[in-house]
Amino acid sequence: MLRVTRYRTWEELQELLPYWNDLLSRSANDTVFLTWQWCEAWWKNYGGGREIFVLAAWDTKTLVAVAPFYLEDVRLYGRRLRRLRLIGDGSHDSDYLDCFTQINREAETMSAFADFLKTEHKSWDWMELNGPRKGSTCAAALIACARERGWKFDTELIPCSTLRLSDSWDAYLRMLEPRFRTKVRSSLALIDNIFKSTPTQCISESEIETWLPSLFDLHSRRWASEDLPGVFRDPAKRSFYHDLSRTALETGWLAFHRLDWGERPLALQYGLVYQNRFHLLQEGYDPDFAAIRPGVALRAWLMKHWIESGLREYDFLAGTAKHKLDWGAKEVSATRFLISSTPAAETFVLNLPKLRAQVRERVARGTPNAVLSLRRKILAGRSKNSWNGTNSGHQSSGSAGIAQSVRRMVSVIYSSGPLGAAGRAIATKYAWNGSHQWWSGPIHRRERPVLHIFQYHRVNDENDPFLSGLDVDTFRAQMEYLVRTFPIVTLDQVASEGFPNQHQYAAAVTFDDGYRDNFVCAFPTLKQLGIPATIFLATGYIDSEQLPWYDQVRFAFKLTTKSRFSVGDMGGPGGCLTILSSRLRLMEQTLGWLRDIPEAERGTALSAIYRVLGVPDDLNLPNQMLRWEEIRQMRKQGISFGAHTVTHPVLSKISGSALKREIDGSKKVIETRLQTPVSHFAYPFGQARDFSPQAKNAIREAGFKTAVTTIWGLNEPGDDPLELKRFTPWETNLAEFKTRLDWFRFREPQRIDAPKQGRAATPPMVQEARI
Repeated sequence: MLRVTRYRTWEELQELLPYWNDLLSRSANDTVFLTWQWCEAWWKNYGGGREIFVLAAWDTKTLVAVAPFYLEDVRLYGRRLRRLRLIGDGSHDSDYLDCFTQINREAETMSAFADFLKTEHKSWDWMELNGPRKGSTCAAALIACARERGWKFDTELIPCSTLRLSDSWDAYLRMLEPRFRTKVRSSLALIDNIFKSTPTQCISESEIETWLPSLFDLHSRRWASEDLPGVFRDPAKRSFYHDLSRTALETGWLAFHRLDWGERPLALQYGLVYQNRFHLLQEGYDPDFAAIRPGVALRAWLMKHWIESGLREYDFLAGTAKHKLDWGAKEVSATRFLISSTPAAETFVLNLPKLRAQVRERVARGTPNAVLSLRRKILAGRSKNSWNGTNSGHQSSGSAGIAQSVRRMVSVIYSSGPLGAAGRAIATKYAWNGSHQWWSGPIHRRERPVLHIFQYHRVNDENDPFLSGLDVDTFRAQMEYLVRTFPIVTLDQVASEGFPNQHQYAAAVTFDDGYRDNFVCAFPTLKQLGIPATIFLATGYIDSEQLPWYDQVRFAFKLTTKSRFSVGDMGGPGGCLTILSSRLRLMEQTLGWLRDIPEAERGTALSAIYRVLGVPDDLNLPNQMLRWEEIRQMRKQGISFGAHTVTHPVLSKISGSALKREIDGSKKVIETRLQTPVSHFAYPFGQARDFSPQAKNAIREAGFKTAVTTIWGLNEPGDDPLELKRFTPWETNLAEFKTRLDWFRFREPQRIDAPKQGRAATPPMVQEARI
């Protein structure tokens, strides 16, 4: 005859400590989530306001079964009910919760527990078991007992994902889909070739105290990037992970790894290894580096590590998200059991929720999709505000926000009505000489056609303030507007035919440097709209994994974890790095300083910058620059290519053989690769101080017919073809873009002094739009 004991406090429960894990290890439900260590850490942090209700079954003095329940009050539809749950349930941390017993004694022990619960029927109204594995013998025995005693019950499956690990890494890779296999391999290559930093494991309590805040931060920031709060806003959860980590470190279960780049953690993965199985609990990656997928890189490395270590299973736990299945996980099921012992619980726990679900389903079927979509947006907004407060932190405030709103409203009114049509006609036919006051300045009719050359660099949706680019939708809207409103000409036409006299205003589209997103993100729009753009290539970076030197500097400021920066001992700038706006401003000042020092001194200066910022001195990113095969594809579709030097130096800082090497070298490489003459050149940085008369002569002698600058202005017949002006109104709102474009055209921007900037190839307005 089994004896059942109830434990009401954690202090009373200490009696079971010597027996708990031993019994668990001999049961069919042995899982880390039922260990004494897990339950103790969970109860310490989540047990407040709850009552221990653990049942133990004894065969004389031998512990043969444990039902690790707790009791809590719940208000449903105005009624106070009491619910039994398993310790660990309710915080979304635990999986596979269940009772546990000696193997082959499940029916006997569950019957004893059911008899005890029947005698305690006034203490509880319903039992909720979340997590028993499908096929659990304890759960099945408990349901059989409920049926015998006339208790009502309901069950539903909880989808989970787990991966049986292969015997070898190669065998595992073969089971993946080809595309995902390529992603895994390329992510591992990042660790070896780009990060050059092997993931490390947390092995001490001091590391726990420094690593966990990084996990909490990256996890929260990653979810905040999708306007969701994440889980670590709860102080109890953070405290739980601190306590769990310490006890898991002592037992050897802790599997906490991080991937760094320099001094910056890019990704962390937190799990436990128990019974030769890895359980993935939490992970986080830096959303600022999402484009290079550091989370995938860390998981790939760890997957390989676990296979080589002989682990038999990688358990993703609850959920069957696509990314889990991509890694080869298979769906398995846990179960949710609801067992009511009172009529009130049957009504409020089993029946009413089903009725409400049926009503919601019928209402949803009869509700227009637009209304449902609006409701989802409202709920998403509430969720976002509950995390960020009433102000999301991304919206403008104060006078600057008011000014932006007024400017946008005026732009919309102007560009969308007859006023805009009149303004476009006036700006095309007439010009105002801005050197005069508005009340006396002459407004004169244009006698000669003008050419507006638009300048772009990156086009992507990364929204990176350090490596700034125009988002794809904005670029497409701008191109659609240009091709619909103005004639688009090529630089070949300008070089061979001169300016199109039949049009008073024409546009040309150009890109500098040769970024790969020109092919991936911009080219589809250019191709569809038939826009014959010109891309100027810095040939030393094409078809390579190397970033241009100025982008390496930008990336260094993005990657650093330092709070201050200074190269004042070399004549450079210094300042605070803790605020994004000041960090970006300091970055531009540093680029301006590098641009103005002699070319021979730049290498030393760059090394000093990387050292002060605490980042590797060979920062690079994969897939950033165009490949020759992609260039050839674009050329077949009407895109032309010009030279932009080999390494993007400041031409006014070099002379003689270096000039010839940079200018002639880039031209010859492109001509050799594409088997076509190259007639157009773009000056690196492109302001007047960036190219000397010697550089201009070298360009002429190399046979170039045109050369473009970054000096703001429109071009007229008779202008020097080796000093063509370019600019782009960088407003991301289309109405503002249209309005600013008309204003610049009317204002004669060629007479406006070019603004100073850290990198002339990226106008300051680009930075202002991204910060």
